[in-house]
Amino acid sequence: MWMKWLPWRYVVSRVAKSQGFLDPLTLMARLRQFAQPSEVAEPVELLRAGAVFHARGLINSRAIQHNLDWVWPYWAERQFDPLDDSFVPRAFSITHVNLTHRNWTAVGQPDCDWLPIVDPRGLVTPLFDGWSLDAWIVPTDAEPLLPSRRKEGDQWLRFDEHNLHVETRVADDHSMLESIVEMVWDDDQPVCQLRIHGQSRSPGWLVVSLRPTNPEGVAFIHRIDRDDERTTLTVDETATDHWTAARNV
Repeated sequence: MWMKWLPWRYVVSRVAKSQGFLDPLTLMARLRQFAQPSEVAEPVELLRAGAVFHARGLINSRAIQHNLDWVWPYWAERQFDPLDDSFVPRAFSITHVNLTHRNWTAVGQPDCDWLPIVDPRGLVTPLFDGWSLDAWIVPTDAEPLLPSRRKEGDQWLRFDEHNLHVETRVADDHSMLESIVEMVWDDDQPVCQLRIHGQSRSPGWLVVSLRPTNPEGVAFIHRIDRDDERTTLTVDETATDHWTAARNV
């Protein structure tokens, strides 16, 4: 109840105006007027979701456009390329969000709320709005195969008698990379299973990379711990990646 006696509305308005921003309380009042003569005001949930969406876009605008030489997800590689059909001019955009390739696929199991997603080039995001796993082929005497930078790729949603999975295949003149993603049960726990197969005409490396990105943009990773056997990574002390095999291609 003590909040009713504090002049917090005045403080918020004063601070916003002192920094050159619009008064958020006046803006909210104007938004509510759009609902007239309806008996219901605007849904606060949509406003909250929009604020979170564009907060991510603010982070993207600082991280992606200044580091375009990094390997980014498929949507960013295309949307930020001026020579691509998916290019979106951004000189006057405050936030940079995925507007062009919002076509990822979810994999899951019945009666389970956990839905890992796969983007059009095989980037796997096991946890909701979290980090991702990407796979590359890096030959010793040729250009690396980076799926997110390939314009062409094949993807299928496969059904069998046990489960469904998403299969992605990307290739160039030198290498081929194939990934299969599905969700399985392990000791009554849902597990996102990623199987990767790579081929190369020359010696090289099959790289599985833990990426601080997803199909929406930047997803922060604060800490990574590795076990003594070098087969398990624990990300931010909550989620675990376990590697069952790793072989050169």
